[in-house]
Amino acid sequence: MIKRLSFFCCILFFTLSCNSKSEKKTTQTNNSKIAESGDSRQSNLPDESISAICLWPKVGLRDKPGMEDAKYITTIYFGETVEFLNEKENTDDGKEYLKIRLSDGSEGWVYGNLFALDGELAIIEKETELYKRPDIMTFEGVKLKPMDMVVIFDDEEHKEWHQITSIKKERNGWIQGNIDAIQDEVDIKLGILYWRAMEESSEKKSVLLENILANPNFKKSKLIENVTKALYENSDGAEAFYIEELDSFENLSSNKLGIKTGLANVRKDPNSNGDVLFQVQKGDICYILAQGESLEKINDVTDRWYKINFNGKEGWVFGYYTTKRRN
Repeated sequence: MIKRLSFFCCILFFTLSCNSKSEKKTTQTNNSKIAESGDSRQSNLPDESISAICLWPKVGLRDKPGMEDAKYITTIYFGETVEFLNEKENTDDGKEYLKIRLSDGSEGWVYGNLFALDGELAIIEKETELYKRPDIMTFEGVKLKPMDMVVIFDDEEHKEWHQITSIKKERNGWIQGNIDAIQDEVDIKLGILYWRAMEESSEKKSVLLENILANPNFKKSKLIENVTKALYENSDGAEAFYIEELDSFENLSSNKLGIKTGLANVRKDPNSNGDVLFQVQKGDICYILAQGESLEKINDVTDRWYKINFNGKEGWVFGYYTTKRRN
């Protein structure tokens, strides 16, 4: 009897032990599947964020899609690159809005048509033909000019073509073959500031272009000559003149300056020790040829020098004595 009971206990212990191992194995298998499932869900997330480039001079960032009841957060400017958060929403008027994040971490919504997704900024270096579609039969005479700023998109389907869009989407189309374009980081930053300036009023444009010329980071840029031309060689409007009774200059374009002091020395070099070549007097109007690289303090006054042409004679005059006087 005792032997039978012992045999029965051994069988029962063996059975329970097998069940326990089976349950443990099943549990481990189930846990493994959960982990695999979790890894699978995580891999579905995008590996890289999508960039969005602002194509308009100024765009408002708001706390929700649309304009109605949306709170203004901040302004985004042309050329600014932001992060697209992979969320889109259509408003009642049919406009598509994108959720984005700025470089300072601010998040909000913008009108999608004012941005270019997943492209790269470039500056056209040489005159380039623009096609309506990736087909040589679709050229309609449109050409991109040097200094035009565009966004270039990758298109693996059309290996020999590049799709582009420009500021405010004024130019859209395709470029055939290799693009003569500049994508150096410093040059791109200069180009962004240049086009921001060109979208402003005449007076503010001149100030912004002068700031670019004065920025030491841009001195070696191959584009700096284009800024000088835009600032000093862009005016063929009405003739400038001086009204003595009002002590005022009229029609004074950005490539000219007026003398505001009784007499001003025009020197050989842009400094107070330069030889005096000739003098100009109050009311004289001079063409600007260039501006000094840095500010100089003379008699407690800080300003920059301007190279001028007056009646065929050239030299440097201190800005404080002219209409270019710094405020």
